[in-house]
Amino acid sequence: MQISSKLFNQQQLKQFSSTTEELQDLQNKIATGENILRASDDPVGSVELSGLNVVKKQIEQYERNVNSANDRLSLLDKNLENLSNVFVRVQELIIQASSDVLGASDREAIAIEVDQMKEEILSLANAQDSNGSFLFSGYKTNTMPFEKDLTGKINYKGDRGISSLSISESRVIETTLDGGTLFQAVKGPSGDNVSIFQMLEDISYSIRTASGGVDSVKSTGVAELTFENENPGTWTFDLTGNLGTATITAEITGEDPAEFVRQINLGNTGVVATIMDDGKTIKLTDSVNGPMEIKNLSVYGIETAQKDPTSFFKVQPTDGIGNNIGGFQKLYDNDQLPSKQLDNVASTQVHIANNRGEIGARTNSLDRQVELLANRRLGVEKDVSDLKDADLASLVTNLQSMLTSMQASQQSFVKISQLNLFDYLR
Repeated sequence: MQISSKLFNQQQLKQFSSTTEELQDLQNKIATGENILRASDDPVGSVELSGLNVVKKQIEQYERNVNSANDRLSLLDKNLENLSNVFVRVQELIIQASSDVLGASDREAIAIEVDQMKEEILSLANAQDSNGSFLFSGYKTNTMPFEKDLTGKINYKGDRGISSLSISESRVIETTLDGGTLFQAVKGPSGDNVSIFQMLEDISYSIRTASGGVDSVKSTGVAELTFENENPGTWTFDLTGNLGTATITAEITGEDPAEFVRQINLGNTGVVATIMDDGKTIKLTDSVNGPMEIKNLSVYGIETAQKDPTSFFKVQPTDGIGNNIGGFQKLYDNDQLPSKQLDNVASTQVHIANNRGEIGARTNSLDRQVELLANRRLGVEKDVSDLKDADLASLVTNLQSMLTSMQASQQSFVKISQLNLFDYLR
């Protein structure tokens, strides 16, 4: 077959062009340090590399979620710490206010401080994160969770949702607390749910009325008992006489003391009750002229402390001939007593500690997840490097070899292209 000079030149130019493209590819790989610049360089490797990059981006997103969750949980823990500190101070104030040496003005000053603490806790309950989302409003992150109505009552406006973030393909972690449960469902000593805000209001009222009431009324031998009743229903109290203690329960609908007298005389405590001439006062007499005590009063319809107590006992100790001994002693419903508030405060501190413990457990779990994700990311990055990173030494060697070959090919082409029939004529 004959090959014309034109065809020969075209074939050589095509070959030079192809070699130049290969050289360009080698130079690009050396410049970028990457072995796969396009899918055609390694189709199988390109597919694997694409999958690894997807996994790497997922891991990086999980790491960002972990950091975000850590920040949010740290903020929650700080708020709970502040909340706990407030109740430590509240406990101190209740004990201080229970002292008999304090007057009404002193207790009023203490109650004012408790009122300010209620506002402080309201601020904590409406805390926001760095993005402006409310921490305790559930899924309603743009809604202020706690608002005060016209009567001063604080209501929850959020929902019971708990936000969470994915920290792996199969695991999510909660990053908030249920504000309604945290602030309005403290399990009290009796097992009932108590609102923190209502509790502080009860504390304030109980401190203000502490100077007018006692934890129990006591007398020796004889006492005169009257009562105020604006809560018709069941009254329950413990009565102690020389024969022991009995729980007295009476259904009281008005000012008639007859049912009290009947139930006291049925109690078998050694205390005898009679109605005095005015028809309202009950005379209590111990059968051996011994000490008597009434405590643990519970009045139907009273479940929180009152600003102005409406139903209570008033006892006047007397001697055997009817002379008064000391002043009147008022016994309010148990919910009015500072001692009852101490029990609620203790329950609240346990409640807060339990929630802080839950936050701490989540934070510890996140710390372990950080290490796990870091190890996974390093593994994926190694696999990506093995597929993607170029062997520079090998590429430079190949480039030098191709350059040498191309130079030799070009020199040969120049010489061959100059040959013609006239070169052989002498």
